[in-house]
Amino acid sequence: MTKVTFYKLLGDQSLALALVCQLVQKSLKANQQVLCLVSDSLVAQQLDEKLWAFNSASFLPHAQGVDQTPVAISCGLEPGEHHQVLINFQPQIPTWFSRFDRVIEIIYQQPDYEQAKRDNFRFYKERGYQLDFHDLSERFKA
Repeated sequence: MTKVTFYKLLGDQSLALALVCQLVQKSLKANQQVLCLVSDSLVAQQLDEKLWAFNSASFLPHAQGVDQTPVAISCGLEPGEHHQVLINFQPQIPTWFSRFDRVIEIIYQQPDYEQAKRDNFRFYKERGYQLDFHDLSERFKA
């Protein structure tokens, strides 16, 4: 069954994207492929730029779309061949989330987005998914 992890931080979308980069790096070190699902092409471009600049000592191989790269950034409706780690940066849960071994949900300060993520937490809990919650409010601040 899919394991779902929530990360909460104080800050805006830009800070949340920085956390995505850290989670991507951690997943790659564990030899896991990652699909970063974002809401639109603007956020996809912002994440792409952050991944390029994230760590000058190591490259995080990624591409926009669902190509067979270790890290894919997508705002599309289909996950392609990815099935290990899904970082859901959209407010809603994709219908195909359960094909992944792990789903990561990030909560940042934006009222509608926070409420959507609360609803997501409730959805997973009601269906019996294993949930972890990490409050990073003290570590990640704007």
